[in-house]
Amino acid sequence: MIGWQDLQRSVAFRRQQWRRWRLSRQPFAEMDAAIQSAFSSTELSVSEKLEQLVEYFWTAHRHYRHPLTTRVYYPGLGSIYGPDNDGFEGMSRLLPLWAAYICSPHAKESLSAEMTDYMLKVLRTGTDKTSDCYWGDIGHKSTLICEAADIALGLWLGREKLWPALTEKEKHNVLQWLKQVSGKQTADNNWHLFVVLTEKVIEALEPGYKGNVADRYNRIKSFYLGQGCFKDGENGHVDLYNPWCFHYILYWLDRIDPGFDPDFIKQAICDYSRWFRYLFTSEGCPLFGRSLCYRMAMPTPVLAAHHYAPDEFSAGECLNIFYSCWAFFVANGALKLGKPTQGVFADDERWLDPYSGPASSFWATRSLVLYLHLADEVPWSTTALQALPAEREEVELDIPEAGIKIETRPKQQLSRVIFTHHHGQFDAGRLACPSLKDKIRQCLLGGVQRPANNLLKQEVRVFDSRLEYYRRKRVMGSIY
Repeated sequence: MIGWQDLQRSVAFRRQQWRRWRLSRQPFAEMDAAIQSAFSSTELSVSEKLEQLVEYFWTAHRHYRHPLTTRVYYPGLGSIYGPDNDGFEGMSRLLPLWAAYICSPHAKESLSAEMTDYMLKVLRTGTDKTSDCYWGDIGHKSTLICEAADIALGLWLGREKLWPALTEKEKHNVLQWLKQVSGKQTADNNWHLFVVLTEKVIEALEPGYKGNVADRYNRIKSFYLGQGCFKDGENGHVDLYNPWCFHYILYWLDRIDPGFDPDFIKQAICDYSRWFRYLFTSEGCPLFGRSLCYRMAMPTPVLAAHHYAPDEFSAGECLNIFYSCWAFFVANGALKLGKPTQGVFADDERWLDPYSGPASSFWATRSLVLYLHLADEVPWSTTALQALPAEREEVELDIPEAGIKIETRPKQQLSRVIFTHHHGQFDAGRLACPSLKDKIRQCLLGGVQRPANNLLKQEVRVFDSRLEYYRRKRVMGSIY
């Protein structure tokens, strides 16, 4: 049944789709073959390959952006939040990457200057209420709360180059826009961290400001189970939001405010990494939970653990975990048209959550952001890769706090995660695809009608690095 609210939303989405069509560029495939070739090369060093990866993303971003908007419209399947939100993610989710690069000791001067000018333009126009490019006001449970955290982090990472270049009025506009997250209602899960991070950045940039984060941060800590594991909300799972959201943001909170909660953050990240590092093999790593298109962000906590305990988590081991994850997925279709694909391997709507749009998967670059940031203190370019833990040790580890067990089989280059309280087996027949009703509603109303497939919710018991569940091929459609 189609109601009045459906019709109102349909009108709004149709307008957004028209705007997207008017401001979009043609798909950019010119560098896809080159980045594939770079990662398969035996002549390029790891650092050279990762430099090319940043250039790959930047060149495509430069192609897709439009002078009449700060939104960046990448091609692909849209999200339930509409084209405007999808375009916003195309800008916001990459700001930390550009900021980390311009502050990297190995950044190319010309590239760094381009990125800096671009970020300044985005910050100036996006937070100016008189501008046609104004990002809009932030309301309760708005997706802008999520994106504000990336904008705040990008600003903090690049603060030495960005903040002095803004006028006092521009600084005021930026801070006032970010301050809108204060007191806003959010989902009762990892979203609390978006507000805490944003508030901490404001504190760092505005002397005398004190954000109200205690209740939110205590709520996050109430989700802590031990061994570095957080459940994602009161009834949430211990899934891969741990590495690419919980530990990622906790690490930045510690860097932004070293006195915030250093002992807990360091212990959580290191405890998690002690068992989590055994998941990575040169032939893949187990994926479980939601938002699997962020898969290349999995190594994030291990890189952070090297910062905290370099003797235990060696640079060579952590670099290999990070690089092997990227290399495996790049070799298996993870990059296309200048962005991470919307699936586990190539684009595949079965593994794309309804809330994910064309640029959502840029959260995969969170591990790359950390790698670039740590380049100030870690000589990555001269670090030799060391053997992956899963390929040198046969282990069986129990993580009772999370209800999981880890196993490795070095001879098979295999790692396995067993959810001890689950009893289900993977069944391809249970995977949901858009129904005829979904397709009709999508056609009539313009909004996305896409079901989610979360195998943890189906209580699948075993996930391993062969990733067989996700290998069945399917061609992705498009609503645009």
